[in-house]
Amino acid sequence: MRLVMDADCLIKLTKANLKEIVCKCYAVFTTQTVKKEVVDDGEGRVDALVIDANIRKGLLSVDSHIGPTEKGEESVYALYRADKFDAVCSDDKRFIKKLRLLGIPYITPAVFVVALMRDGQLTAAEAEKKLDALSPFISSDEYLTVQLSIRGRRMT
Repeated sequence: MRLVMDADCLIKLTKANLKEIVCKCYAVFTTQTVKKEVVDDGEGRVDALVIDANIRKGLLSVDSHIGPTEKGEESVYALYRADKFDAVCSDDKRFIKKLRLLGIPYITPAVFVVALMRDGQLTAAEAEKKLDALSPFISSDEYLTVQLSIRGRRMT
């Protein structure tokens, strides 16, 4: 699956120690504008250093076809429209509202926990730990929904 990811999603996945497994399981791309927001402007931050290392190792690809835009979400949307991607990855409420309105598939950071568990990359116990690590960065509604999904899968 080919995915294009914005800064919000990259940072949350990094903080929850999920980004590497996501990048190994899916072809993950971002834009120059997002790289600038996260890595260049975040110089010295731990998450910026980790994301920069992922880019250098080739785990995360930075597409340079889309020129600079004012906001990372604009560049992510432009890249999605310009190339063949299966979904946009974000946790930005306004951006998700736009994606939903346009019928563009999207994945939030918490949904990756369920997807990775479904694909056998995480056990239910590991998924619960990853969800707990994400909990400070997501809504309580999303947390509870994903938690129910994990527990439902555990019972089957």
